[in-house]
Amino acid sequence: MRCSLSSPKSIVPSLVVISPLFHAGAGPLSLTIVRSSLETATRLFTERGYEAASIRDLAAELAIRPSSLYHHFPGKQDILFTICFEMQRDFNTQVLPKLSSGTPEEAIRRTIREHVLFSQRRNGEVLVNIRERRSLPPRLRARVNALRREYRDAVAAVIEEGRRQGVFHPRQPRLAAMAILDMANGQALWFKPRDRADLERLANDYAQAAVVLLRGWT
Repeated sequence: MRCSLSSPKSIVPSLVVISPLFHAGAGPLSLTIVRSSLETATRLFTERGYEAASIRDLAAELAIRPSSLYHHFPGKQDILFTICFEMQRDFNTQVLPKLSSGTPEEAIRRTIREHVLFSQRRNGEVLVNIRERRSLPPRLRARVNALRREYRDAVAAVIEEGRRQGVFHPRQPRLAAMAILDMANGQALWFKPRDRADLERLANDYAQAAVVLLRGWT
């Protein structure tokens, strides 16, 4: 029996404009500065931590004045928010469709595999989201967390479908979803693939581990 979940809606951020990145009229130069700022901030936040990396540090890395950064971002928290929100939005866009077809086992296997692959492709942003999201003010953190809940709840719905079909056995699908997603997130903190084959093996192993866990959960 196949999953009957519909494909997820496309995710479009409904934001108060915090940078030209979200402004349709922004010129190419402004967008280039914003993108460079986000990439450099991701590296600094990963290496030093959000609290230890200042706007002055970021401006120095970019060889621009701090005032130029403030032209694009009202403050450091807006940079952190943009990194976390963009990453989670893109993650959902790429990973959620993996849940929308096939049997529950197939859907979970594909999803966890893509979860791991995405986490390695965008490792810096993923690490910032995991480690530094707590530093966001509540109103901004809530926007990122809403996207995280959307993913978790979609995974839980597939687990519930698998439970109804008798292939998965958790009595609390949401708890089971959190368990396998915590497992999938963990590899981003330590795994450094030697090559593509090494990454593919890990992604497949994690996907298999998630299915085995859900089958054997009692």
